[in-house]
Order: sequence, then C-alpha cells, then structure tokens
Amino acid sequence: MGKSKAEWLKESDYWDSLSFEELMAMSEPADWRPIDARPKKSISLRLTESLIERGKEAAAEKGIGYQTLFRMWIIEGLTRHRLAKLEETAGRKRRTA
Repeated sequence: MGKSKAEWLKESDYWDSLSFEELMAMSEPADWRPIDARPKKSISLRLTESLIERGKEAAAEKGIGYQTLFRMWIIEGLTRHRLAKLEETAGRKRRTA
C-alpha cells in the first residue's frame, strides 16, 4: 500500500526544509556525458548579423554557446515538425476509420 496523504505532506515538508547546500551534500556525483557526443558535420548557413547577435544574447542568458543554442532550436523545430506530421497522419486515419 502507498503512502498516506499525511506521510506525503510530512516528506514534502522535510525536503522543503533543506537548503541547497544540504541537498548537494546529500547527493552523489553523477556520471554524465554530453547529450549527443556523436561527431558533427560542419555546414554553412547564411544568417543576418542581427539574427546571430540575437542568438548570442539568448545563448548568453542560458549560459551556453550560440551555435549550441541554434542546434537545439533546429532539433526542437524538426521534432515539432515530425510530431505535427504524426498527428496529421493519425487524424487522417481516424477520419477514414
């Protein structure tokens, strides 16, 4: 049987009472590697100076390189495109069923 609401609240209060330093002291270092360590192929894109500057500003706010941010945006756009195509295909199948 799972925890009661009172037990969940007590546990929640406990974790909320800890400072960031206490949480870090309790944690163990994690083995990590970059999200995508595969070799990259260099391509050339023609972008306006203002677009590059806006990208650099956005990347600086996130604490990452602007090329990394542009790559993330491309991946996000491709993912949205793929999902939209899947939803469109699923919608057609529902209409024909």
